[in-house]
Amino acid sequence: MKRFSLLLVLCFVFSAQGQQEFMVLKDSTQLYVADSGAGQTLLFITGWTMTGRFFEKQQQQLSKTHRVITYDPRGQGKSNQTVYKNTYFHHAQDLREIILQKDLTDIILIGWSSGCLTLFEYLKAYENDRIQQLVLIDEPPKWIGDPTKELVYGSFDDYRNSLKGMLSGPSEPNGIINWMLKDSIAPETRTWMRNEIQMTPPHVALSLYIDGLTCDYTQEVQKISIPTLYMVRDSWFAKAKNWLNQNAPKIAVVSISSHAMFWEKPEEFNAQLLQLIQSNQ
Repeated sequence: MKRFSLLLVLCFVFSAQGQQEFMVLKDSTQLYVADSGAGQTLLFITGWTMTGRFFEKQQQQLSKTHRVITYDPRGQGKSNQTVYKNTYFHHAQDLREIILQKDLTDIILIGWSSGCLTLFEYLKAYENDRIQQLVLIDEPPKWIGDPTKELVYGSFDDYRNSLKGMLSGPSEPNGIINWMLKDSIAPETRTWMRNEIQMTPPHVALSLYIDGLTCDYTQEVQKISIPTLYMVRDSWFAKAKNWLNQNAPKIAVVSISSHAMFWEKPEEFNAQLLQLIQSNQ
């Protein structure tokens, strides 16, 4: 009887978490992938130094009606730490391998923060192949430029100190966490978030940071031709909406409360996401 009860518990845990695996890529790099639910695929791409765990509330809720896939990019989280290929171009190649290995089609591809850079690189290399819809979460098409004319985070001077700081030692995760959240969080939540972020070694974080600083995906955004939702935090929503209306008028733009609203207000975020999906089917 005890053995039967244990099996029931294990089955419940597996059902709730879905399939978790290490996918081996062509260059032998192993990526940690979580795959749960059934139906149309929602494929989430996490941000700089983050992991798929940040989307666990989407895994729990959206997998009731959709297939939800999250993963740790190379060098981040539980995936292999690589010396080279820590760029968003290579992240896009890895994403392509995930899609082909799992034979995914009609994907709703969702990029968060610098995960959008992976999404943009995918569009550059493979256009809309196997992708039905796009969701971009709070990321401009380029990081640095002229804030008065372009949709950017800031000028190079705004990044100079943080870049020099990364050359002196690893970044403190609390700063990133405070920046991406609007509300206070429980100490245990902050602890696991810090631990997940610190799994990315400094050389990987630095390589991706420099790559982000040098990239410009303005043309990729302007050329988007499939249904797309741009979710922008309210602090720069008006500026982003104005720029997108002029440069990519077909893209729908909505305001969100924080950089990681999907964690802080998952019900509201998930409802917006499902509304997009349903309105474009």
